[in-house]
Amino acid sequence: MIDETSPPKQPRQTRAQQRAATRQAIIDATVGCLMQDGYGVLTTRRVAERAGVAQSTVMHHFETREALLVDAITQVATSLAERALDTIDFAALRTPALRAAVLDEAWLEFSSPQALAAAQLWAAVWSEPELAPVLRELEGRVTLVIAQTAMALFPNEASDPRLFALIDAAVSIIRGLVFSIPIWGAEQITARWEAIKPLMLEAASHTFGD
Repeated sequence: MIDETSPPKQPRQTRAQQRAATRQAIIDATVGCLMQDGYGVLTTRRVAERAGVAQSTVMHHFETREALLVDAITQVATSLAERALDTIDFAALRTPALRAAVLDEAWLEFSSPQALAAAQLWAAVWSEPELAPVLRELEGRVTLVIAQTAMALFPNEASDPRLFALIDAAVSIIRGLVFSIPIWGAEQITARWEAIKPLMLEAASHTFGD
């Protein structure tokens, strides 16, 4: 007799699917460790424990700790950029009354726990300069996506160097503030962002010719 209430059996994963799932679990565990414990104490042992796999499995997928970190942060940074483009209404920058809300959305995205985890790797370049080439390449990819989006949304201003200087300034200011969160705390840094935001809005007004 067939029990029609029983859930259907899920098809077994192929070896390739199992490998991809294990790799993703390791990456997710790495990001989780960065968010919870910080870069300074992150080890492959901690990652393995969090992912529920053997330490040898981590090393099988990633030959070095640096390779693991770079892959994890590349995924986080790409995901953050894509999510920002999906959730932030950059076209609203044309409307002066909506610009503050756009900047606030950008601040929330790039001061999120995932963004703070990624920021730790940028800070680590001071002591581990071998990470710099990979992060340069990653920054270049993210910058290209942002630039292409800006040109599509603001074709009339695309030839004005102030548009990209404004975007670069906003990103640089947010990044600098994010790096200060561990020192001063989120509340104080958010207050500093609120103080800086009117200057960004004034610069946007000049760029868009309000």
